[in-house]
Amino acid sequence: PPLPVDNDDDVDFGRDGGFFDMFQMDEGDPIVVERLAALTPFVGAAGLLNAKAAEAVARSPCGNATSYLIREYHSDTEVADALQAVADGLHRPHSSEGGGDGDGGGVYNPWLAAKGNGSELLDMTIEYFTRWCVFLPDVEGSRDNGLAYIERFTRWYHRNDAGQDFVRGRKPGTGGRESLPAGRRFVKDFVKQRGKFMDGERSARLIRRWMADPRIKIEDYKVPVGGYRSWNEFFARDVIIDEATMTIPSRPVTMADRDYVVVSPTDCVMNPLVQVMTRDEDGRCAAAEDDRCAAAAAAPRREPVRNPLDISDVLDVKGRPLSLDALLGSASPELKDAFHGGNGLSCVLTPHSYHHYHSPVDGTVVHAEVVESVTFGHRDFPGTVPPNGNAGGIGTDFSQYQDFQRGVIVIRVEYGGMNGEVMTGYVASIPVGLDTVGSVVLDEDVVPGAEVKKGYTRLGNFYYGGSLNIILFSKGLADGAVQTRMGNQIAQFNVGRAPPPNPEMPF
Repeated sequence: PPLPVDNDDDVDFGRDGGFFDMFQMDEGDPIVVERLAALTPFVGAAGLLNAKAAEAVARSPCGNATSYLIREYHSDTEVADALQAVADGLHRPHSSEGGGDGDGGGVYNPWLAAKGNGSELLDMTIEYFTRWCVFLPDVEGSRDNGLAYIERFTRWYHRNDAGQDFVRGRKPGTGGRESLPAGRRFVKDFVKQRGKFMDGERSARLIRRWMADPRIKIEDYKVPVGGYRSWNEFFARDVIIDEATMTIPSRPVTMADRDYVVVSPTDCVMNPLVQVMTRDEDGRCAAAEDDRCAAAAAAPRREPVRNPLDISDVLDVKGRPLSLDALLGSASPELKDAFHGGNGLSCVLTPHSYHHYHSPVDGTVVHAEVVESVTFGHRDFPGTVPPNGNAGGIGTDFSQYQDFQRGVIVIRVEYGGMNGEVMTGYVASIPVGLDTVGSVVLDEDVVPGAEVKKGYTRLGNFYYGGSLNIILFSKGLADGAVQTRMGNQIAQFNVGRAPPPNPEMPF
């Protein structure tokens, strides 16, 4: 179906006008005029912006977020000191992470141009986020650049304690004990404002290219009359279901009548959940907040989750370890106790994935909530999403972090035992947001007491970016390994070019 906006392939991605300027707000808009007036004290000799940069910030759909960071930098010495600390902490990725800067064959850090210079880092950050705000993911063949801006910004705080503190609302150099809300507010406001742009019709410009992506198989989805009206509408597209049979034809459930079979909650890269275990002279550190764990956390030991899993053990969630107790949010102590000695699986989604998640089992919901928290702060994104595509795999370099924004759904299951007895257990589905995926949405009818059907009942969805769904099994319920059957998909061949299309970036 035709889209409501032009989808001409001859899009100008040039930095001086064209694609970028097309999405800026009109210079006569009252909001733009007000922003320009507020930015005037920071232009020229009195500040860090030139007139062209100030105009770009004022006209940006994310101008409120970037203007806020500029004002805070100039008016609050703690914010200026924090950005200086971030600049001081910038470094080249380790050779084991894919190579040094500029070698053409591995990970590099473009932010090193601001090494040791906080004002230069601010200037680069403002330009970067102004362009990121209106970036539209592109695709060619079966390769896309959907994570390009997300991945490059992770170098800003890659194994950089000051950078991680700043985006999480903490004052650098205080061990997380003192707050500094400016950084967290900046990225949070940016996510909301970019999300609003991606909800608008202008964000639909490149959707037709994605609809032609052979990985997506657009025929599996409900395409609205007139086409998808925004990027987020396409990203959170609905799969075609058969309500009469309560099935999803394009994703048939393996042995649907067997109550002991667990199915994938969505389209993803699946691995056994990995656990960070840190030790000092007194033994393993059980809590992420324990100061004694700080040194050990810098070089954690990783291994698959094995029984017994204690309530204070930490699990790698989006590269950020969380205690099991914290991971399950406000679930009752009795429910948390049920997962002692259990295990789980991680299910990492990519930009082209189907971004709704469904129940992996038949059962009854006993707990459901969304835990509001941060979405930025990966310590080692290159390790979490490596070039080989095995996102979240064993050996990924996870490090010590706290919680991410997530949903928590706990389902009680009943199934037949070998001797005909009824056996019970619990399965937790935990969708986790990442970076610009601040929206972890649960369906309205996912409430305690609701009955769910595996491979059919939709639990919720994400919006644009990357995301993760964690499946936890209560003690003795299942093995923490991916078990598949003959004829089921285990991989896909690449049918497009490599590398993926290169987005226009400021540096």
